[in-house]
Amino acid sequence: LAVTERFNLINDAWAITIAGHMPLTDYLDLTARFTTERDKNVWAVLLDSFSFLNRIVTVEDRSALEAFVRSRIGPAVSDLGWEPRSGERELTKQLRGELIGALGKLGNDPAIQQQAAELYRAYRNDETVVDPNIVPSLVAILAHTGDTARYEEFDERFRAAATPQEERRYLYSLASFQPTSLLERTLARSISGEIRTQGAPFLVSSILGNVYGRELAWSFLKSNWEKMDQMFPKQGMRRMCGGIAALATPEQERDVRDFFATRKIDLGGKTLEQYLEQLRIAVTVRERDSRALRKYLNTYR
Repeated sequence: LAVTERFNLINDAWAITIAGHMPLTDYLDLTARFTTERDKNVWAVLLDSFSFLNRIVTVEDRSALEAFVRSRIGPAVSDLGWEPRSGERELTKQLRGELIGALGKLGNDPAIQQQAAELYRAYRNDETVVDPNIVPSLVAILAHTGDTARYEEFDERFRAAATPQEERRYLYSLASFQPTSLLERTLARSISGEIRTQGAPFLVSSILGNVYGRELAWSFLKSNWEKMDQMFPKQGMRRMCGGIAALATPEQERDVRDFFATRKIDLGGKTLEQYLEQLRIAVTVRERDSRALRKYLNTYR
């Protein structure tokens, strides 16, 4: 199949799976046909679908999902390696970075995480020794696995950033840590005045999208809504609320709907309606397919 045909195939398959017209297990089987795929756009659909599954999977099944993700992404990363090759297209370089990041985070691959740490140390000593396309993934992986010392290091890098790109990279990395105490620090800083109001809403949204911090971030949002509504630009408030789509349990969905309805919050246009629809879709798929997903993922344990 041509690239366009491969993209349409996997994109349509995922769409009809979400709609309930194709069994989720059939879609997961189909993804095995794409381990040799090297097109960035095709992989974008695959990675988005894996991220969706990460939001709806139970805590007990996450390790099995990680093993599944490793089975799908691992071969491509092994083939592409960590360094660009002569004559390689820019899109391939970008794909390498995205796949490494996904394998280190969604796949929770220890070997990838170790390699990321080693390359990051080399990068800190000499930035020219690492392809710029994989630097964001190195930072993201190390934040995902990071402890307090790593948090302090990235926080310092954020404060001392030489470019806006570097500043954003390290700022938003603070939302990817797993320890509750570190995420609490980041949330508190979002309304302390320390972080610019243009960036703070995106930081909160990112923690809402972090499966290890989403409940914490939602509780923080509810408790501090009035203050954030005064501090943050309206566009920032709208973008921040996009993170509610990750609160993919029936209980959380009810709480989200009650919160917005009780306060009669209007994000402008159909924005809130669209966010709630995305949340409803996630909860629907979780309720409909969780049993089949668990059975399927158990074969990867």
